[in-house]
Amino acid sequence: VEEGQKQELIRLIPEQHFTQPPPRYSEASLVKALEENGIGRPSTYAPTISTIQQRGYVVREEKRLVPTDIGIQVNDLMTQYFPEVVDLNFTAHMEEDLDKIAEGGMAWTEAIREFYEPFSEDVKKAQAEMPVSKSEPEPIGRKCPEDGGELVIRYGRFGKFISCANFPTCRYTEPWLEKIGVTCPKDGGDMVERRTRKGRAFYGCANYPNCDFTTWKKPLVKPCPKCNGLLVIANKREAQCTNCSENFLLEEVVPESA
Repeated sequence: VEEGQKQELIRLIPEQHFTQPPPRYSEASLVKALEENGIGRPSTYAPTISTIQQRGYVVREEKRLVPTDIGIQVNDLMTQYFPEVVDLNFTAHMEEDLDKIAEGGMAWTEAIREFYEPFSEDVKKAQAEMPVSKSEPEPIGRKCPEDGGELVIRYGRFGKFISCANFPTCRYTEPWLEKIGVTCPKDGGDMVERRTRKGRAFYGCANYPNCDFTTWKKPLVKPCPKCNGLLVIANKREAQCTNCSENFLLEEVVPESA
């Protein structure tokens, strides 16, 4: 083929592919990643995983660790203001220094000085520049059923929730219902994302308790091609109908822009 030579199109074969994000860590795969990157010791793996859950940085969903809003914010701030501390090489290097100290090959004062001097400067910079986010509660236009005060949106460890503006005098709360753009197959109401007390996400009808339809699996906007029922994401590749139990490839039922 010479440069500039025109070619005749014989056949065009369109193919659709969906970019899959890397899978979320499970507790087991996170421990494996910590081991592979030389972070921590076997004795610290369990406390580390427990701590990030207790602080609300992640929640468990179908055995996977999913970051919360506050977890993402903390990660972004740490990455911006303490890049060396959250760098994998820093942690592995610190582990090496601890081994040297234990073996008598390095003075602990030297290791502390090597860490503390640049860290102290980072702390000063963060104190001066890090934004302090104290958003005011946002009224939602409804009254508290217990004391008549304004109901407002607040932020907790698992994201948004609704409470009385007169907190702590009044402790009325209710969950923030995030509509997902899907209709409930049982009564036609809006499907919303909810969370259990432990922070695990599930999906249910906004008309609860009048409608008790719920599912752990995320619903899809497109209805079942076979029976017009509700489709949910069954796994990485397939969707399943909650009505007829038929399975479909995700690429067949999820819009390309999704």
